[in-house]
Amino acid sequence: MAKQKAAPVSTLPAVPKSLTSLPPDILIKIIAYVPVPDLSTIARASRRLKILAYNDEVYEPKLGALGVERNTETKEGGEADADDDLVKKLRQMPGGHLLPGRESKYLETGSLWSSLETDEVEKVEKITEKAVTPPEPSPPATQNNITSAGPAGQMSISSTLPGTKRGLTIGAGGLQAALNKQTSSPAVGRRVSSGIKPTGRTARDRFKQLYTHLSPYYLDFRHHQKDSKVFQDIKDLSAIATTLHLLRLFSNAHFIPDCDDINFALETTVEWFESMVLGQFERAYDSKNVAEMKKNAEASCRLNGGAACVQLFISKNPVFFDPTFNPALVKERLPSTTEQAAGYALADDFAKFSDYTLNNCREQARLIADVFPPESDALTLFVNKVYEDSVAEYLAAVLKAAKEKEGLGIYLHTLATGIYCCMQFADYISHNDAGVKVNTDAIKQTVVNVCKPYTDTYLKQELSHMKERFETELKKYANRKNPKKPAALDAKAASYIADQDKAQAHKRAVMKTMKTIMFAPVTLVTGIAGVAGSITGLGGKKSGDKQSLLDGAEPIEANQPSVTIPRLPKEDNVTYHLDDGSVTSMISLELCLHLMHSNKEALGRVLVVTNTIDPTKIRTNVEKVFVMLLETVGEKHIRPAFENAIQRLSRPQLQDSESKALTTVSPDSLQFFELVHIADLVHQMIEVYYQEDVKQFIDESDFLSAIVTEKKEFERLLDDCVAGGMDKSIQVLINQIDYVLLVEQGEDDFAEMEGVQDLKPTKACRKVIECLESHVKILWGLADKGSMEIYFGEVGLRVFTSILKSIKRHRIAPPPLQLITDINTYYAWACSLRVGGVKKQFEVLKEVGNLFLVEQADELRKMIHDGQRWEGYLRVEEVVELVQCRTDWMKVKKGLEGGDCCIQ
Repeated sequence: MAKQKAAPVSTLPAVPKSLTSLPPDILIKIIAYVPVPDLSTIARASRRLKILAYNDEVYEPKLGALGVERNTETKEGGEADADDDLVKKLRQMPGGHLLPGRESKYLETGSLWSSLETDEVEKVEKITEKAVTPPEPSPPATQNNITSAGPAGQMSISSTLPGTKRGLTIGAGGLQAALNKQTSSPAVGRRVSSGIKPTGRTARDRFKQLYTHLSPYYLDFRHHQKDSKVFQDIKDLSAIATTLHLLRLFSNAHFIPDCDDINFALETTVEWFESMVLGQFERAYDSKNVAEMKKNAEASCRLNGGAACVQLFISKNPVFFDPTFNPALVKERLPSTTEQAAGYALADDFAKFSDYTLNNCREQARLIADVFPPESDALTLFVNKVYEDSVAEYLAAVLKAAKEKEGLGIYLHTLATGIYCCMQFADYISHNDAGVKVNTDAIKQTVVNVCKPYTDTYLKQELSHMKERFETELKKYANRKNPKKPAALDAKAASYIADQDKAQAHKRAVMKTMKTIMFAPVTLVTGIAGVAGSITGLGGKKSGDKQSLLDGAEPIEANQPSVTIPRLPKEDNVTYHLDDGSVTSMISLELCLHLMHSNKEALGRVLVVTNTIDPTKIRTNVEKVFVMLLETVGEKHIRPAFENAIQRLSRPQLQDSESKALTTVSPDSLQFFELVHIADLVHQMIEVYYQEDVKQFIDESDFLSAIVTEKKEFERLLDDCVAGGMDKSIQVLINQIDYVLLVEQGEDDFAEMEGVQDLKPTKACRKVIECLESHVKILWGLADKGSMEIYFGEVGLRVFTSILKSIKRHRIAPPPLQLITDINTYYAWACSLRVGGVKKQFEVLKEVGNLFLVEQADELRKMIHDGQRWEGYLRVEEVVELVQCRTDWMKVKKGLEGGDCCIQ
């Protein structure tokens, strides 16, 4: 017979036999839900349940429902002792030895209830906010009349936008700290204090005091409402409001079951009492009775936080009915003039409106300090309403007028000014002389909400406006420049570049002008044309001779004096307008300065708007603004200028042999060198602007950021343009040298000399040296030392090759004293460059002269094959070609062929 399978053993925990067998913490959670009248019944059931029913954890949620703070002095200090007493008492009872150890948790005993993980006590505590300590009563009002005069010395709202350095505070930790900081903080809630502080060591004792005090009043509402015991026993208005507030909490906690009729009667009475308080407050407000207003506001605050009373105060406040600034009359406030700067009157008008409203709010803050308790947060609600109604309406009217009548540029300026005025308003009202505390974060959030309809598309509009403005200035410059100018005027206009002192004076003056315009504490009123024109006197030229591109530039600030640029000493005067010179037809310092000025205006507006709306986007928005400047100046202005200059250098430039131009720098080369000089100035101007105003908002360690990448692209563009032009300019120089050597070097210059003569360099040599020195004089200081060494090294190599080509065209009679004289002259010029590679090349050139001194074939053969002598600059075949230029070549050739040497 097969064995029967054993029944499987159940692994489920045993179900408790009775309610009392549950762990104590579970029982406490259950007892916490028992109605208060039934707690005594549970306590009489057994000694164990009595201990549990008297536990503080049963009564603490009930105290929280009544708005009473937890007694931290007794609970935190004696919490462990109370738990120990409970455990000790429970262990002394029958079956106490079966309780878990001290290190164990009741819910980890493996019982059927081990999956229970709720914390209902915390849910009960969240029914209402905990009460705060009752505030100290505000000082009594000194008068019953509302005053209108404000204190002197208050700060006023200005329409002047802050600078990129002084006006914008990013935070104590710099930009990174500002980006990590939360821009919004939770608003401080208005809490109602119970006004009653029950005493007692345990939560049960404190709850008993409150229950004993409130239950008679609560039960009396079953039969009475307006004639309730509350109004018979308590005469003080604030005390009545406090009691009604506690009774409402008592009702919501459902301590007593089946009391729907009582709750209805209580709610009806509270509504009637609130209406009565509001009516008395309204009558007191109409009669300007501050003491009565304060009495009713205090009662309203004790009843339900005072929101209704504050709203009544706001709805009747004369600030919202002031006709001084009517939004419908905004357009009529504009000046009748048609000048571009007339549109800025809108921003000034909004600043005046904001300042006027701020003074009214300061006056109301003094009244609020006398009337409302601090916990009502009345001033915050009042200012928010001012923003939502008055400020929002007037801002909308101003922006509409700016966009319709003045255009996008004035609209953007007015929007940035309006936002800045609103933020000034928030800061100034937060530090009011009445000492009323204001939730500044809530007010600033209201500013953000008011401006949000305009700021959602702001950056797109700003970039579009800046792009359009850049294109307009480029077209204006293209229409103004005159590429068909005489060569004589070109040479004269760029003559200062041939004098190193004057070139440096020019650079210093331009940089000083740029810094004055971009960073001076005083700014420009009718544009910066006056500033740019002030340096036109450096050469005695009147500013009226040429219209400045900067006429009509949009100013950052208004009503500021003009800036005067000091003149250079008379002996160092440089004749130029900001754009005088042949380079006017190719590149413009004045245009670049205007573009930077426009970019800085846009940057200031972007910083103001972004810092208000979302500071985390400051870095991104600043990058977008600055990158557009780099792209415009680099790709649309500098690159075409260099391409034009290189194209000019590529055209034929042959001169008459008697022309003085053979020994001077060609006009096209001179223009290119000036272009390099001006491009370097533009680069320095942009770098100064970047260091002063942009760098503080950029993380330069982020090599992937758009602005770091674009700056490198801009610098690479300049390097490529300069490198391509330098190659063409060197070729132009070499063409001049080849032409001079071809035309001026006579066939008998190196012929046999008779008698003793005073040896001097030939005419061709002198002209070559003169031409080279004129170029070198211009190039010194045009770029950094490393770039100049590379350039001079290339020049030296090509000049070395041209001289060798010239030598090969002539017959040289030994001893070649004239040739050696010319070579020594060339060598002296090479040494003046102070470039090691060029000096070595011309040392090899000096060895070439020795080829025509040696008469013995054996020694000449050794010289030809001496690799160290030629240092790799000349091959054996090239040396032989030079030797063939000797007048006695046929004689020397026999001697060379008679030896072991075999010349192919």
